[in-house]
Amino acid sequence: MAVTTNDRNVRRSLRMMEEPITLFGEKEMERRERLMRCIAQRERNGQALPEGILGETEGNDGTAMDVEEEWRKEIFYTIGSERLETIRRGWAVESLQRAKARIGKEKDEDQRTERQTRRTRTEQNGQSLALEQSQVAHPRPVVGCSLSTRGDTVATCSWDGKCRLWDADDLRGRTTFAAHEERCTDVRIHPSYRTGTEGPCAATGSSDRTAKLWDERGRCLATYEGHADRLARLAFHPFGGHLATTSFDRTWRLWDLTTGTELLLQEGHSRAVYALAFQRDGSWAVSVGLDAVGWVWDLRTGRHITTLNGHVKPILAVDVSPDGYTVATAGEDHACKLWDLRQRRCIYTLPAHSSLISTACFETGRGDALLTGSYDGTLRVWSTASYACLNTLEAHEGKVGAGALAMGAGFAVSAGFDKTLKRWRVDQEKDLV
Repeated sequence: MAVTTNDRNVRRSLRMMEEPITLFGEKEMERRERLMRCIAQRERNGQALPEGILGETEGNDGTAMDVEEEWRKEIFYTIGSERLETIRRGWAVESLQRAKARIGKEKDEDQRTERQTRRTRTEQNGQSLALEQSQVAHPRPVVGCSLSTRGDTVATCSWDGKCRLWDADDLRGRTTFAAHEERCTDVRIHPSYRTGTEGPCAATGSSDRTAKLWDERGRCLATYEGHADRLARLAFHPFGGHLATTSFDRTWRLWDLTTGTELLLQEGHSRAVYALAFQRDGSWAVSVGLDAVGWVWDLRTGRHITTLNGHVKPILAVDVSPDGYTVATAGEDHACKLWDLRQRRCIYTLPAHSSLISTACFETGRGDALLTGSYDGTLRVWSTASYACLNTLEAHEGKVGAGALAMGAGFAVSAGFDKTLKRWRVDQEKDLV
């Protein structure tokens, strides 16, 4: 059912159906959801809907025109710097090379057989995940959790403003540093980070409207200032040279780690931007927010590719599969949606949890499994082939804040409002991938 996300048109549609245009304390997404229920009820009763109820408006010539289609006719450009143009050209060259290598592996017959075997093993491992360790990580709720590319380091951040680095094998604390004076909102480990090496280790975001870059000793390498409201989630570009920050000021921004300068200020969302994920080839990104819409951006040209419409409440989590075209989004409507960008549509909706979903991420290897975490206190592991729930992980005593899945190494990590960091391990009696 295609229903407009424009609140003005939602009110107009409710008025046409002789329904109250607003209820006490009702928010925009709740009003849209009520409109959808009213339409569904009328369809079940066999009642005709008023003309133009599904988001149409009158054009200048008196003909019906879809609101979104009318909006798309307006093309808006923002002038970028020469530095940004140079970077975009570099991304285009490198992303094409990575895409060529990825597609070559997919066409290889031996790789196909190996991939099927690996998928089966991954699903078996997902079914046998069990709690191995639990560690009190911070004195306040833990809202950020990130796993290094090599799977040997975990980073956490909390409302206490601190960030901690942990050994992924035994959850032994390595480094603790006071990242911000206000609440931390997210932490991400740099894609090129190696234990014991110099250079960037992790980035943190905060409600103080800044993001900071750190080395593994806890030294601040750079501070990124510019957002007009508190930050939400962060993401490193796969090539490692840039950091994306999302914010409640309705924008996401791209920062150059080398110079510490802002390269891009991207608008588009009508409400706060909450999370962003890059495609592994580095060619495009997906941003999601409290407007319940996902925007797909071509990083090589700066253009908007497509919009992901389907959620009825704010989207709080997004990730891109290593396959290069599958996107997972999840949020306050308790559902996790899988999108195929080759078809530009939602291919499956997982009725994942009984409360809002705070995290959704593909396993770091081939993307054969998906991990979701929720405020209902559970994490669930899903097969991306059959969409079946492989396992439900229950140990947190409160809301789950973040998590990561590394089935290639046979484990997962999660953090929550019970102030703990937990490690889930594949049953040692079964074969690992």
